[in-house]
Amino acid sequence: MYLRITCILFIGLLFYANPARAQFGGLRDKIKEKVVDAAKDKGKDLALQKLDELKGEYDSTACNYAISLSDNAGLFENTERFERHRKILVGVATRNADRTPEEEAAGMNEAGEMFYANERYRLAEIYFLAAVAEYIDAYKTNTPQYADVLSNLGLLYHTTGRYELAEKFSVDAIKLRKDLLGRNSVAYAASMNNLSVLRKDQGDYNKAETQVETTLEICRELMGTNNMPYAIALNNKAILFQTIGRSEEALPLMQEAIKIAKDVLSEKSGNYQRLMVNLALLYQDMERYEEAEQIYLNAIALKESRFGKRHPDYAHMLSNLAALYMLMDKTDRVEGLLKEALDIYTIRLSEEHPSYASAAANLGNFYRVQGRLDEAEPLLQKAYTIRKAVMGEENPTFTKSKEDLALLAWAKGDVQKARELYVEVLDQSLDFIKEYFTPMSEREKARYWEQLQPRFHRFASMAVDEYDQLPELAANLLDYQLATKGILLSASQRLRADILASGDEALIKAWTEWVDQKENLARLYNLSKAELAEQNINIDSLERAANANEKKLGAQLGKMEESAAGMARLAPDSFKRWLQPGQAAVEMIHVREYKAGFTGNFHYAALVMKPEWSAPKLVVLANGNELDTRYYKYYKSSVKFKTADEFSYDQYWKPVEEVLAGAKEVFVSLDGVYHQINLNTLRKPDGSYVIDHYTLQLMESSRDLATLEQKQIEPGRDVCIIGFPNYGSAGTVTPLPGTKTEVNTVQSILKSKFSSTTLYMEDQANEQNLKQVSNPAILHIATHGFFLQDVGEKDEKVFGVEVEKAKENPLLRSGLMLAGAEKAVANETQEEAGANNGIFTAYEAVFMDLSATQFVVLSACETGLGDVVSGEGVYGLQRALLVAGANSVIMSLWKVNDEATQQLMTTFYTKWLQSGDQTAAFREAQLALKSKYKDPYYWGAFVMVKDAK
Repeated sequence: MYLRITCILFIGLLFYANPARAQFGGLRDKIKEKVVDAAKDKGKDLALQKLDELKGEYDSTACNYAISLSDNAGLFENTERFERHRKILVGVATRNADRTPEEEAAGMNEAGEMFYANERYRLAEIYFLAAVAEYIDAYKTNTPQYADVLSNLGLLYHTTGRYELAEKFSVDAIKLRKDLLGRNSVAYAASMNNLSVLRKDQGDYNKAETQVETTLEICRELMGTNNMPYAIALNNKAILFQTIGRSEEALPLMQEAIKIAKDVLSEKSGNYQRLMVNLALLYQDMERYEEAEQIYLNAIALKESRFGKRHPDYAHMLSNLAALYMLMDKTDRVEGLLKEALDIYTIRLSEEHPSYASAAANLGNFYRVQGRLDEAEPLLQKAYTIRKAVMGEENPTFTKSKEDLALLAWAKGDVQKARELYVEVLDQSLDFIKEYFTPMSEREKARYWEQLQPRFHRFASMAVDEYDQLPELAANLLDYQLATKGILLSASQRLRADILASGDEALIKAWTEWVDQKENLARLYNLSKAELAEQNINIDSLERAANANEKKLGAQLGKMEESAAGMARLAPDSFKRWLQPGQAAVEMIHVREYKAGFTGNFHYAALVMKPEWSAPKLVVLANGNELDTRYYKYYKSSVKFKTADEFSYDQYWKPVEEVLAGAKEVFVSLDGVYHQINLNTLRKPDGSYVIDHYTLQLMESSRDLATLEQKQIEPGRDVCIIGFPNYGSAGTVTPLPGTKTEVNTVQSILKSKFSSTTLYMEDQANEQNLKQVSNPAILHIATHGFFLQDVGEKDEKVFGVEVEKAKENPLLRSGLMLAGAEKAVANETQEEAGANNGIFTAYEAVFMDLSATQFVVLSACETGLGDVVSGEGVYGLQRALLVAGANSVIMSLWKVNDEATQQLMTTFYTKWLQSGDQTAAFREAQLALKSKYKDPYYWGAFVMVKDAK
């Protein structure tokens, strides 16, 4: 107890005093006395007994942590160093009047490093602190050697889970090293790496990434790339990427780190094995379970043979294997593995260590899943308490512990407690998004959101299950749904809008250059792998450069006070203010069922809001799997073959309509399969359709009601019309003669209100002219559209796009056919065409400037289709045009009839010019067409989605 109190007292003085020799002499002697006693009583004999078996092992960082670039890297890599440190330990444990204070301090530090390597952390702490006292007493605190001790203390406190102390010492060490040695030094790189690992464990991912990139840069400059410091930093970057959901990017980094380590280390060495275990953790996340299992089993056997069954690394392996077996449904061994790990942690690390908390949380969650709730509770509570004390309440791992307790409360039937905990958990998760999203690229945002989204799904499942018992859950569900609906779409729109509105010329120039990079990539995606190789083009490198520049844009924007970085949260009375009598709003949610784990089943939840209600009502459609699959196939078949559909209304809309009594105008935000059907076309039992009873207005999110307003026609603004392209002379792409009549008619109608109407037809209806369009009031395109659900393996290209890239990105599988498209459809090389090959993809549409465009009309087949992502919408032309800034998009859900489409568009534009009400005009046009063609196939193909800005 005395030793512990002495250390705490010393740390306090170190932080807050500016001592002289007289002030610290007595304290130094007391610490040294304790060091000598501890070394004699515990350390020397133990160390001398263990050094032989620890040869080659210098680092005890938990294997499920990134490996810190320790200052004593390679400390016991050879016999000479091993023998030298044996002598140092003996020398430090015995007083020597001939040594100077600096020599004594150096000896103390080196002995502390050895004890750290030997996992005797309390003894290591005492030696390090004694070294600090010696340096202070000798007025040697402005030296690289003093910085070494500070860095060692930072690493020690990080390893033992004392993050606040770790941060203090690590920051002091890196500042001193920078002042003394400069940025381009091995020591500064080591500190930067260690701080990066600490930031990652603290949940500060953006800083961690910047710091590990700096480490890699310095290592490359000073040492090259074939060394362990560089390999460890690569590993750290990989682990960081894995933590934020970017496993595919992490894998090549980890593989490169292992390749380097294999060249410079024995495959039995501790660090090589730690890298391999980190690879196993990555495989586990990527569901490559058998490969992960084999690595764990090999590591367990090696640890046992070298260190026995009482070593913390052995416990880490057991804990990792248990977590893997839970995923593999091999549950018979999980409990025994985790209990054994906990016993080892208790003896070797203490019950207050983060590793103990991790194993306790895993065992508690195992018991919860097994229904052993009374056994789960103390373990989950213990993990919660440790993480709160060690990591703080802002740490993502602590938030995970809080969710564990929420799930336990739900399982025990305490829904109110579960709700209260989940509100805290989800509020904190939204704070993480606010903090981390802005500097990330769109791809990185998507991966990070994939990490957080299941948490919101679990809460939604609880709300659906327990709504009858606790109706207040509906308001919470709506709040979090609106805060996260289309979160990636909103982030992309906000980045673009904020940059262009910033007035910052340098920032706007950087944005323009980034857009040029992306457009160049679009051109290169038209080349096959062979063509890229022939021209010596490394497309992966160009993608990484574009990604890096996008991150820079976000980082610059994040520094601007006016940047809107957060998710909108609604006041409780929002819908009472937004909706008028006779109106209602419906927010559809695709809900994953959760019962101790996700079951693979889905529900749909419809949150209905009316102005006279104080809270939303929740309607549950429990048969989500059928709605997504066979019921949808029945709906599509009925439309295609023009048969009376007396089934779909009951399944998709009747339960919702039952709570809409009195509403005539309904704002609907879709999710899941609802993006793929037209609600207006659902036939009621009396033979009427939904369109006959309601004015439905589709919206990206119900939160857009806050800014929704009917824009007035602006005479003088220009209109761009593109149609009747000349696809080629072979006739392999079916000509559309009806589009010639359509675009001529649309131009003649719009001329009455707009001073400039540009019409491109035949050879002029090409990609180049479309891409040059800038902010027309209306953009109308009449041609073939396409969405490729699946991409085959045989061809190198699909519709002119390299097949692997088309697989990766649904925006490359959706688009429009324009002049010259025949060759691209046939996958013929068109070197002279470049990016203007006649296939205008949704990927290219993203970079149009439509921020002042009232609406875009896609008068083409299946332009509303794409990959449907729950909570995020349709990845296709619709999404691309909304990102580009369009206020609304009119598009089709199935192949359209030429004559019917002409009549629909003619009536729509005529009605719109008369009233200025886009929604009403579109409905009237559909009703007029319906009076002529009774089947929804003719009049129901098109839908209009608004995205209020």
